[in-house]
Amino acid sequence: MGLGRRSFLQRLSLALATLGVGEATVSRWAGQYQAALAQPTPRKLALLIGIDQYSHQAIDPALQEVALRGTITDVELQRELLIYRFGFQPDNILTLTNAGATRQRLLEAVEGHLVQQARSGDLVLLHFSGYGGQVQIEGVPGLRRSLVPVDGVLPTEEDPEVRDLLEDELRGLLRSLKTTQVTTLIDAGYRDLGQVRWGTLRVRSRPILPTGTVSEDRLAALPDDELGRGWPGLLLRAAAPDRLALEGDWSGFSAGAFTYALTQTLWETLPSTSLQVVFNRVQEQVQRWTGPDQLPELTGKRRAETNLIPYHLPPLRPGADGIITGVNAESGTVSLWMGGLAAGVLEHLQPNSRLLMAAVSDTPGEPRKAITELIVQSRTGLTAAAKLGAELADPPEAGLSVYEQVRLLPRHLDLIVALDPSLERIERVDATSAFSGIPFVSFILAGEQPADCLFGRLPKPGAATLTAALPNSASGQPMVLTESPDQGLERSYGLFAPNRTLVPGTLIARGEAVKTAVNRLTPHLQSLLAMKLLRLITNPYSSQLAVRVSLESTYPQERLLSQWETLRSPSFLPQARQAKLTGIETASLQVAHDDRLRYCVSNFMDQALFMALVSFDSRGQFMALVPDVPDSRPLEERQIALAESALLAPGQTRALPGQAEDWGVPAVASWVETFLVFSRTPFHKTWDLLAQEDGEVSQQRGLHKLNQPLKLTRALLADLHDGAVAYDPTLASTDQYSLHSATWATLSFRYPVLLQ
Repeated sequence: MGLGRRSFLQRLSLALATLGVGEATVSRWAGQYQAALAQPTPRKLALLIGIDQYSHQAIDPALQEVALRGTITDVELQRELLIYRFGFQPDNILTLTNAGATRQRLLEAVEGHLVQQARSGDLVLLHFSGYGGQVQIEGVPGLRRSLVPVDGVLPTEEDPEVRDLLEDELRGLLRSLKTTQVTTLIDAGYRDLGQVRWGTLRVRSRPILPTGTVSEDRLAALPDDELGRGWPGLLLRAAAPDRLALEGDWSGFSAGAFTYALTQTLWETLPSTSLQVVFNRVQEQVQRWTGPDQLPELTGKRRAETNLIPYHLPPLRPGADGIITGVNAESGTVSLWMGGLAAGVLEHLQPNSRLLMAAVSDTPGEPRKAITELIVQSRTGLTAAAKLGAELADPPEAGLSVYEQVRLLPRHLDLIVALDPSLERIERVDATSAFSGIPFVSFILAGEQPADCLFGRLPKPGAATLTAALPNSASGQPMVLTESPDQGLERSYGLFAPNRTLVPGTLIARGEAVKTAVNRLTPHLQSLLAMKLLRLITNPYSSQLAVRVSLESTYPQERLLSQWETLRSPSFLPQARQAKLTGIETASLQVAHDDRLRYCVSNFMDQALFMALVSFDSRGQFMALVPDVPDSRPLEERQIALAESALLAPGQTRALPGQAEDWGVPAVASWVETFLVFSRTPFHKTWDLLAQEDGEVSQQRGLHKLNQPLKLTRALLADLHDGAVAYDPTLASTDQYSLHSATWATLSFRYPVLLQ
């Protein structure tokens, strides 16, 4: 049963207040949602399509074993988001999956469910996940992009008709809509690679370019050029046509990288967040997973409008990390959908992690129920089971939001290394033996489960697949490197990202034994694990600290590049400049080598906070902010200086690196990722290590290159754990890191570097 406006706002205010959000912030958020609710309520229609069970007539039988398996998850991700965040009625969401997603059914669904029902001002969403491709139509110049339905059989000499759904045909149907509030999402690709696997990821473009015919009716409807008159409404593609659209595996499920990143972001955004800001954050997350090979694209007739919001609709419910989807009153347990929690955090979330649920009365005047704690018991894919932390007179309702409170992470977390299937059997045996001697590494055969990196070597001369993409071409685009017989180089082993991008500095120009290579690569493995751990402590959406960080360029022109702030803080955060981002109309955040950068950090708490800054880049170079304290000073004095430099007073805004020359951009890095960590309590273990660290002083003021990144990262987690235990002594544990959302915040920035 839906909530009335008054009841909804009561529920929102109590939920936020009981989660530690202050009155001023509650008032601001409630005002935003009240404004959203006050808008006329249009009808909301959605058509969600997912196909991963293609027949051998549509896809080469030899490729079936590595074919898609995440499109149905994409549909589930969108459906839960639309119902529980954007207020779609389940009856207005039509899903077509696998056998039901034939070409004829797709056409009928677009016509019957969307075109015939939508009226002026209504909202329409169309989502497709599956294979895309390009086709050559006889008698028509150029190639035409297409979406492959489940019965999209390849043309043959006996039956030459193209069975794909051409994008031109879909665009023509959507132009018939009586509303302009249209959003089309396509999580499929078009680039023909001749293969369906890219490293440990899967490619969503059909690995063949067919040639065939279409009927006279279909031919007459095609525009003279593929762009035609533009796409109606908004078009969000998983990748630009010349890039790859990829899907990956997470713990217990597979999904399209684009759909997963988009729905995660939309679970947490505020109603006023613009589509461009959301899309930039989605691009940033996708490239964390896929490297430079996938770059989502935002186009369409309404693309240039600066005031657009996602799906043309303010979220009608507050952001959340999860939703209660079922209740077992007898056992006191609930079922959860956890689509709002970050992928890495969800994968490693340990039993007994805590969530908060605000259970309130829907009836005005009745007593409000107290906050309820949920204890996570288990997780399977995107769903979890939790038990109530206290008995309730009435069981909670399905549809209630839940919020992360305590994050439990394993202390002994391994780096997962996948062995390239192209390695010979003896090489895999040697690699298994060598990796067994590294205590922080687990190894698998590529494709068995999610992996953090790939161990292998460049393809043999003449190999047509799984070439190494090196992000070092003059254009800034990934460059495919293959060996030819006349290169005369012996092939060494190296480390690759899951998308088969070479980790710089891990390949040498001479042959070597597997064991020798693994020993040589061990420092790189430590850095990769340090990166993994840092990404597990980001929490801009769940932190209760009130902080904001802006990444700014000071040269060649002063401009705001990106901005992150916490959303569940008890203190009021002044109006952010996020909506005034310079270059907001650009496709993505990029930084040039001549830029000078600084971070502006603000503490809106009524108490001092301690902070730390660590950064790494595509070369694997790891840095930390360390004040310029002479090594000749006693260790105790160095520790005091570190503590003083890390203190951020109440209400203080501070620029890093300070008033002196700002930081430059690494000359040979293709991307940089920086983490700013805030805590109520001091970073004693981190400072002790930094005071003793014999790292090389960088050319950037205050930044030191670290020799022991893994050791430092573990010290940082231990400090956050100690802060949580000081806040709540019940969290003391020797087997897990306990992180409490009331005691820490980590905001991260990742930006690609334009290569000269």
